[in-house]
Order: sequence, then structure tokens, then C-alpha cells
Amino acid sequence: MSATPPPPSPGGPPSPSDLSATQPLGPPPGATNPGNLGYPVQGNLGYPVQPNLGYPVQPGMVPPTQPLGYPTPSAASGPVPVAAVEEEEEEFMAVEAVGGEVFHPPALNHFEPARPSNPLIQAWRKVGGGSLALSIAIHVGILVVGGAIVVSTQMIQKQVDFLPGGGTQQGAEASAEMQHKVQQKKRTTLNKSMPMKKIVSTSQTSAVTLPDAPPDILDVPDVGAMLGGGSLSGAGFGKAGAGGGFGTGMGMGSMQGFVSLPPSMKQRCSTSERLEKLRQNGGNAECERAVSASLEWLKGQQNEDGSWGQGGGKRNKAAMTGLALLCYLGRCETPDSPFYGDNVMRAIMYLVELSKKNEHGAITEDFKGNSGAYEHGIATYALGEMYTLARLGSKQLPGMREAFEKGVQLIIKTQNKADAKNAEGSWDYYTKNIAEGKPTSSREDLSVAGWQYQALKAAKFTGLKIPGLQSAIDKTCDYIERTQTKDGGFGKANRDAHYNQWSLTGVGSLGLQTLGKGRTASIKKGIGFLRSFITAEPLDWNKNCNLYCWYYYTQTFFQAGGEDWKFYNEQFLPQILAAQQPDGSFKKGRPNWPSGDAPDPVYRQVLCTLQLEVYYRYLKVGDRDEESFFDRQ
Repeated sequence: MSATPPPPSPGGPPSPSDLSATQPLGPPPGATNPGNLGYPVQGNLGYPVQPNLGYPVQPGMVPPTQPLGYPTPSAASGPVPVAAVEEEEEEFMAVEAVGGEVFHPPALNHFEPARPSNPLIQAWRKVGGGSLALSIAIHVGILVVGGAIVVSTQMIQKQVDFLPGGGTQQGAEASAEMQHKVQQKKRTTLNKSMPMKKIVSTSQTSAVTLPDAPPDILDVPDVGAMLGGGSLSGAGFGKAGAGGGFGTGMGMGSMQGFVSLPPSMKQRCSTSERLEKLRQNGGNAECERAVSASLEWLKGQQNEDGSWGQGGGKRNKAAMTGLALLCYLGRCETPDSPFYGDNVMRAIMYLVELSKKNEHGAITEDFKGNSGAYEHGIATYALGEMYTLARLGSKQLPGMREAFEKGVQLIIKTQNKADAKNAEGSWDYYTKNIAEGKPTSSREDLSVAGWQYQALKAAKFTGLKIPGLQSAIDKTCDYIERTQTKDGGFGKANRDAHYNQWSLTGVGSLGLQTLGKGRTASIKKGIGFLRSFITAEPLDWNKNCNLYCWYYYTQTFFQAGGEDWKFYNEQFLPQILAAQQPDGSFKKGRPNWPSGDAPDPVYRQVLCTLQLEVYYRYLKVGDRDEESFFDRQ
């Protein structure tokens, strides 16, 4: 036991035959102090140490020479029994060493063998299924929450059915669907930039309701029209791209929520389409700037009661208010306009209040005078356009429909009857006649008739069912044709007479263009007369500035289009633009027909503004694809 074993073979482990279970532990080879292993030895390590560890002793290892603080049994005593270990320690297993074998002690902890993972789970984890599932769950949760918000919002939104006369929403949808299918047949010729608007109301008993028949066209709305319209728009040309996106303010809803303006009026309410029409019809960016400056000037001339008037705002207030209102509506400036909404609203309410004050519904302060018929026709015309545009806005206009309908009924009622001989279908100074107790008249007046038929035209565009409306229109056209001379003009053939063809041919031609059907021969003769007349006497602000006549000339030539419009536009436009002053007003011209003069600044302003808006205010009759709902007889 005490003999020194032979040194191990270089580079390899000791031979198994050299190992002994009872071989003492000696110092490592080269150690000079067999009692010290090269590090401090504590006297008591705090746990029992077995001198015989129960496995083969490596060569060169010797047992410690100093006591470790607990009894050390002799080598022959065998393994230390388990009972010799303190009770609080883990149980150790004593194993006898077997010579010639390398023994590995058993693990002190027991581990069950791991169960093999499910092949599907392993494949799912390999492709990153854990993170994917989490991502999907998050996105699904977001969609569910968003959907719940949308559904709850739609459920609490007020449903408004604008159909009058007890109609139902289902009926509106059915009518809209049928109308939409019909419109698909003429898709290739429709103007794709048609402005579409949403009906908005703050109550289910709005003072403004829609026509009894379905709208003319239901289609994809023109977002540029909804968001881009308004005053002081920057001028420019080119087609606008369709913008996307509908917020809660737009109220993206079912198809019946969108309506179209009459085809003849629709382009005025889209900034992009308005500028495009301006370019196509021979206008320019200066026209839009001039209109903006003019509307701004008019804003500063409005009276406290919402009216405009001549003579410092005191005379002909109903007529001037109606004309000023037409100027704003000509650029689609409604009560919802951010710049002129208040001005427009106050003007409407002024006219409505005038109607309420008169037992006949006449919109004038001069019921007993000659001007009352002019004023009532102009004011009714303005309210009619406002009624058509009211479907695009959110403002309630209390009493406006009643005032307009009563105004139209008064015009129809006072139209000259068959017993008036050649005056049938015309109008006289009817408010004065009513005041004097004269229900009918044999006097015809083409100048007065011009404003009455424009009011009837506005009534037709609203789609309201007004008894006698179409009959009155037909009789008006018949009357106008009877006033045509052999020269082609409309009016008296004597130039020295008050109502002569040189001043009124525009009135007669425009009436047949906008109201007549199959009367093209009379229209062409009228245009031919005017063109010959203006060729001989070109428009000149300083020589023949008869703005009342120019107002009708401009619309007549615009409706004619083609070379006739080009001929007129090249004369008219430079004259108007050159007459505008830095503050937006128009300087006074020199007339050669006193009745055609516009000496008052407000009167001159409205006539010039309406002419500058002609490029987009109405669509040419010849440009309308087919007869629309609003143009039916």
C-alpha cells in the first residue's frame, strides 16, 4: 500500500491494472509538500468527507494528513453508512469500487425523459407560427373594434327621408336604382366630372324638400366639387383628378344620399369643372378673378336688412336683391359658403319676408307701381335657383319654398289670357293691375315677360309640381314667336319705338332657346339679326353700353355657341374686363338707348357680373346629352 506506483506512460491515462481501490491519495507529481495541495485547507469544510470515495483512486493522490474536523474511519472500515450523514443533508449512495472499472456516480436529481413534440407544433414553430398568430390576433382585434365603432356610429345617425307626400325610403331606393340603370345606357356621353352633392338636413322637418320625382342622375360623387368649391378660388385650367376619401363630415352612405343638379346648372358648383368650362367656352383666368372681386364689392354694399338697392340702397330693393343673389348663386355661393353664406342667407330672408307682407305673395315694395312686376319676376327667379341649390346645403331656409311657390303661382295667374288677342301669353304691369282691380290686360310687354319666363324656367328646374307651369311656358313661347319681325328680330321694327327689335331680340331669342322645343328656325333668324346688327355696330363701352340689352345678348350668343359665340365673345369680354376698377366695381359706360343704361353702381355691377358668369352658369342647350328629368315638358 505504501509502495510508489510506477509513473504513467507519457501522453496517456494510467493502465487499469495499476489502479487500486485502497491506494492512498498522494500529492500530485512534483509536489514538495504532500500535506498541502497548493491552496489553503480549512480545518472544517462544514460537511462530512469520506476518506474512501468509493471509486478508483487516481495515481499520485494521497489522503489529507491533518484532521478535517470529524472522525475519519480507517481504510479497512469500508464505506461510511448513510446513517453517519447528518439528518438534514441529502441522502448519499455508498457504492463499492470495483477494480479495473471507471465508475460514474449516479445523478443526484431525477429527470423524466422528455416527450417528443407534436410534429404539427414543431412545423408551426419552425415557420414562426407563434409571432404570426400574435400578429393576426392583434389585427383581428383592431378590425373588430373598428367595425363596432362604425356600426354603432351608423346606428345612431339620424335617417332622413326627403321624399314629400308620404313617400318611403324603399320607394326612393327603387326609383334611384331604375334611374341609374337608364343612365348606364348613355354612359359614354356623360360628363364624368359631374358634381354630386349630399343631401344634408338638421331635422326631419326641413323647410326645403326635394322634388317629387327622382333626381336626374345618381352616380359617383365628385369630391373636388364638394371640397374645392367656394369664393376667391385660385384661377387656373386643366382637369382635376378625382380625390378619394370620405370622412364623417361627408356622410358616406347609401346611393340615395347623393343628388345631381340639373344638367344645365351642374358645372357651376365644381371648381375644376367651372374653370374647365371657362376655358372651353372662350373665357380665361381673368374672368374668375373679376367675378371674385365683384362679389367682394357687392358684399360691402348690402344693407343691414339683407337687401341691396339703387339710389344708396333705397330703391328697387327686391329687384336688386334678387339680381345680387343670382350673382352669388351663379358661382354656387349658397348659405353654406364660408365667405358669403351670411350675405346670401340674409338676402333670402329679406325676399321671404317681403312675400309674407303681401297678401298676394308679391315680392316687391312697389306693389302699386310699374316696377312691381319686374321686381317680383326677378326675386322669384332668384328664389327658384336657391331652391334648386338648397339640396346641396345644410342650412334650413324657413318659408322659402312657400314664398317661391306663391311667387310662381302669381306669375301664372297674371299671364295674359286668350281674350287679350296678340298679347296672350305675355305680361303687363300685373301688380299695379291687381292693385287697381284689373285682373287681365290686353297690353303685351316683352321686357316684363323676359323676367317672368326666367322665373318659370327656375321653377321647372326645381321639379316641383306647380299647376299650370308647363302651359304657361308653352304660351310664353307662342307669344315670343308672334313678336318676331320679318327681319328676324323680336320686338317692334321701328327703331325709334321703345320696345324695338334692336334692344329686345336677345330677350326673345333666349326665351325660345331655353324653353322652346322645335323652334330652331325662329332662333336662327333671331341670331342672324343680332349678328348683322352687332357687326354693323360693334359693342363699345363708350358708345353703346346698353348693359340691359347686353345681359340678354350675352346669354343668347352663348346658347348659340360655335362661330356665333366666338364672334360675340371676342367683342364682349374685353369690354367688360377693361371696365372693372381696382376695387372690383365697374365704371359707368355711355349708352345710346336710355332704357338700356345702368347708371346706378349696384345695377351696373350685377349685370356685368352675371355676364362674366355666363361661361359656366348654364350649360348650353345643345350640349345636353339627352332630355333630363328637369327639362321634361
